[in-house]
Amino acid sequence: MTSPLKATFKHVGIYVVDLERMADFYQRWFGLVATDGGMGGSGKGVFLSSDPTEHHQIVLVAGRDPASKPTVNQLSFLVDNLTALKEYYKKAQTEDVAISMIKSHGNALSLYVIDPDGNQCEIYCNTPWYVRQPAGKPMDLTLPDENILAQVEREVRADPSFMTRDEWMAQVAQTMSA
Repeated sequence: MTSPLKATFKHVGIYVVDLERMADFYQRWFGLVATDGGMGGSGKGVFLSSDPTEHHQIVLVAGRDPASKPTVNQLSFLVDNLTALKEYYKKAQTEDVAISMIKSHGNALSLYVIDPDGNQCEIYCNTPWYVRQPAGKPMDLTLPDENILAQVEREVRADPSFMTRDEWMAQVAQTMSA
């Protein structure tokens, strides 16, 4: 029996309406750096990364029809903690960036904003818990951290699929090594 092929996901490319505006947004909002760019076979593009070992994590390519709807469900960005997530919430309000959702997934706390081309971006932090996904409950980022975390913990502990994040990671690791 042969082993299945395995590949590691590393980057995504999306067609955009306004290349310069989109590149500016992702650089200002998420600290991505333009690592390369120019005209290629698919059109004019900008390569962006936050990891010096990765040439790009996102490539933006001009050419999306302005009348078309976004086809990206979401681009997700991990932050260190709830404090950082709240800073993004304040940034969205200050810069008048549309917020599409704020929710607890139990295993993560998420703020969803809309980029200049209408794509949804999830900004999230992990929690120390796991519940089966998809899951999502409304969350108020104006509450103190301890109130938010206490509410989320009450909700996840009431879920029959509850376990700690460490327990879940051990299960997934075992499955991946099998």
